[in-house]
Amino acid sequence: AINTNGDIITNFHVINGADSVYVQNSGGDSYKATAIYTNEEYDLAVLRITDSAFKHLSTVPYAFKKSKGNLGEAVFTLGYPKDSVVIGMGYLSSFTGFENDSLAYQVAVPVNPGNSGGPLLDNYGNVIGIIKGKQTQVDGAAFATKSSYLMKAIQEIPADSLGRKVNLNSKNSLSKLNREQQIKKL
Repeated sequence: AINTNGDIITNFHVINGADSVYVQNSGGDSYKATAIYTNEEYDLAVLRITDSAFKHLSTVPYAFKKSKGNLGEAVFTLGYPKDSVVIGMGYLSSFTGFENDSLAYQVAVPVNPGNSGGPLLDNYGNVIGIIKGKQTQVDGAAFATKSSYLMKAIQEIPADSLGRKVNLNSKNSLSKLNREQQIKKL
């Protein structure tokens, strides 16, 4: 989620070709969502929950980092390659992604199908990227679209296409917590 109103970021490749999109919360409830923005180059899609049963999220505990990450900094992922959440821990290993892709970071974090579209967070609980895939021939080489492109994507959404403006959460309640406490809040 990028805010409490039901706006969600994922990868373009996750929803590409789908005739309908549903998102599921940690309690197992599913909600219909609509893509309000897609960008194949960034491999990003912004979804809006349109299901009348959805009210709002109580909180989004993380913020989105505006500045570049640091080489060697500790990072972690959350994903659902199975029914329960899986945490992956590692570090930012390159400022460029696969084949020197300047839109992405390379990270040394184990990722699997189900991690795509999930957050890449720094030690302070800031989202610094969105996991987009891994290099199959190299162990531990995964890639994440940089958060700066997420912010750019939000700005590219035409105002007239929205019933309301998309805002990124800017309050981070994870920054002073240790990793275990951060994960409990997520």
